Amino acid sequence: MKYFGLVDCNSFYCSCERVFRPEIRGKPVIVLSNNDGCAIAFTKEAKALGFGEMCEPYYQIKDRLKKHKVEVFSSNYSLYDNISRRVMNILRDFTPRLEIYSVDEAFLELDGFDHIDLLEYGKKIRSDVLQFTGIPVGVGIAPTKVLSKMANKLSKKEKGVLILKDEDETNHRLKQFAVQDIWGIGRASSSKLHMLGIKTAYDFKIYKDERIIQKLLTKTGRQIQDELRGVSCLSIEEAEDKKNTGNSRSFGASVYTKRELQEALADFCTHSAAKLRAQNSVCFSLTAFIHTNPFSEGTPQYYGVGSKTFASGTSDTLRIIKASHQILEEIFKLGYEYKKGGVLLNHIVPRNQNQMDLFDECPHDNESLGQVVDLINKRYGAKTIQSAACGSNQSWRRIANFSSPKYTTSWQELLRIKLG
Repeated sequence: MKYFGLVDCNSFYCSCERVFRPEIRGKPVIVLSNNDGCAIAFTKEAKALGFGEMCEPYYQIKDRLKKHKVEVFSSNYSLYDNISRRVMNILRDFTPRLEIYSVDEAFLELDGFDHIDLLEYGKKIRSDVLQFTGIPVGVGIAPTKVLSKMANKLSKKEKGVLILKDEDETNHRLKQFAVQDIWGIGRASSSKLHMLGIKTAYDFKIYKDERIIQKLLTKTGRQIQDELRGVSCLSIEEAEDKKNTGNSRSFGASVYTKRELQEALADFCTHSAAKLRAQNSVCFSLTAFIHTNPFSEGTPQYYGVGSKTFASGTSDTLRIIKASHQILEEIFKLGYEYKKGGVLLNHIVPRNQNQMDLFDECPHDNESLGQVVDLINKRYGAKTIQSAACGSNQSWRRIANFSSPKYTTSWQELLRIKLG
């Protein structure tokens, strides 16, 4: 029989900060969003003090944080991304098929594991990830992805591992699980189900009029209902199924000039192109956008967006940067106070499925150059080598007053230990 496992890192951003700061383990910790704007991650200790409201502005809670001696960190995405990849590499040892669902979550397909004690297997996953990365995780295992997601959420009250294998046990859990907490059922969908008298996951599972469910929640809602019944409808998605990737950031200071926006877009393109090469993929189009601060009252507002298509798939950083600058020429308007920008690489396919342009004089782009740059940056630290288009001053970069060192990605910021 086939089972699915869902592994979720507990308070991931906060846990990453704790890995290199053992003295704050067991203490309240929060992590802030870009430019130290809002609280986006909390430990259970912070939640116990009354914190935990997502996107609560930092300036509104900073006095309370200081009063309760809460450790505060700026988002350190370089550290989080690196530790995430380490966690995912460990999980690959436990399954032939892995779907990385987000930076801190992954689905494991466990096909032909009937002879294995799944509870012990889940405990082994949990202990290995903790031992080799320092990150605590929860493990939920069940016959479908929706049930495994539910099992994972409930595992936090079951010593970190929960197996939903027995039907009676599963039904007992479904009766205690609110329908709005089901993976894939949002606020609007749960309101519709409430009108039908469906309050719990079990109510949803046994509701007999499937035509009404399909009409209200479309095909996806019906699939979720079948998944609750133990009928697997959602399969593991391969990395190649990814349709787009990108990078965007709010600026640390307001931006007014085209030159600064060119630097920002070039920086975003550099990160995104490196992601493509890491997964051995290419993209066929690029979208770039810039916009003002929608929360700034009394200032003129503008949102500019444009796209470019490539005749053949590419992961060439220089080619992608050039396209983003061409888009900027079309969408930039002088006189606005820009607060955010970003790029999105679309129509991604594996490199071996790339359809080349018959009239392209240089079909391989700067592929070899990009690979060499990636190797150097991996060995000597991020941005050891980058395009001059990214600029050197980068005054637009985000504010990070509470940033921790890039312990795992920068030679200059390696953890130092003093003896004696």
